[in-house]
Amino acid sequence: MSHAMFRAYADAVKAEIGTATTTRFIALAETTDGRFGLFHHSMLPGAGGAAPHYHSRISESFYVLTGEVRLHDGTGWRTAKAGDFLHVPENAVHGFRNESDALAEMLIIFTPAEHREGYFEGLAALLADGNRPSREEMVALMEKYDQFEVDAPDTDHDHPHTHGDGPTHGDVSAHHHGPGDTHPHHHH
Repeated sequence: MSHAMFRAYADAVKAEIGTATTTRFIALAETTDGRFGLFHHSMLPGAGGAAPHYHSRISESFYVLTGEVRLHDGTGWRTAKAGDFLHVPENAVHGFRNESDALAEMLIIFTPAEHREGYFEGLAALLADGNRPSREEMVALMEKYDQFEVDAPDTDHDHPHTHGDGPTHGDVSAHHHGPGDTHPHHHH
């Protein structure tokens, strides 16, 4: 007979990612029999998050609890507030960061669990003591945990006419990949 598992918030394992982000491991694979992972992500003002990327084996969902989180939905960035939700299926591009001047908190849900705490712990270790990891170290960590960065449009969905029309925001065609593309798009 299986039984329910309770964990108090204070008992959740905490990973400090750099100086601006704390992730609490609320539900892990061993809690949910691998079905999903749940993380409570707290980002101080200006906290960077994840550049646009995709996962081939896991879907991911974001649910904003407090503050404002900038979420990338594959076509551009939008500001998500408390109660807003973004679901990202496998192979769909997404990213997040806190551009606001206030604390932002969100729940991140991974299905299946896929040991995402390993990624967050690895990230915390790479960024510990003010260390600035190399691109190679970051890519090695990401690829170990099914994470692949891509060039994605830098469009601002909240202010569609203020971004993308000037030279300062980069070439909008940058997301069209050439033959040397190291991040092929998977079509299922």
